[in-house]
Amino acid sequence: MKTLRNRFKTGVAATLLLTGLGTAAVAQGFTGGFSSGYAGSVRSPLQINGSVVCSNCSLDEVRQAQPQERGFYQFSHKHGQLIFKVASVNDTSTFYALAWPPRLWLRASDEVLRQLSAEENLFKPIGLTGILSTTRTLDVTDVAISG
Repeated sequence: MKTLRNRFKTGVAATLLLTGLGTAAVAQGFTGGFSSGYAGSVRSPLQINGSVVCSNCSLDEVRQAQPQERGFYQFSHKHGQLIFKVASVNDTSTFYALAWPPRLWLRASDEVLRQLSAEENLFKPIGLTGILSTTRTLDVTDVAISG
């Protein structure tokens, strides 16, 4: 009986020690081996290519108008919203893991938001570079508009 109690105490102590070390490592920023990699880890920027389909409209309106098309995402921002049709992403696993349902917050400078919402840029090929966080916010750092 005494041996069983000692083993139990040793097991509980080891569990608490390992849990404390793991928690301390995550708190210091080390997530490899302790989490899935999505929770709080630093990710490289995403390159999202596509085009703005409309500005100040809803995802539902676009889907009703184009029911056969796929790849639409609603980007809400401080001045309204826009619908972006995604053609390609450099890191599809990260993007699709964080971008469902297809409604995201877009954070960018006023100039970038103006460019994306401008009528003359509708349907033009656009490359967005930014970080997509677990809060479903895309922080845009660069925009390249072709055409």
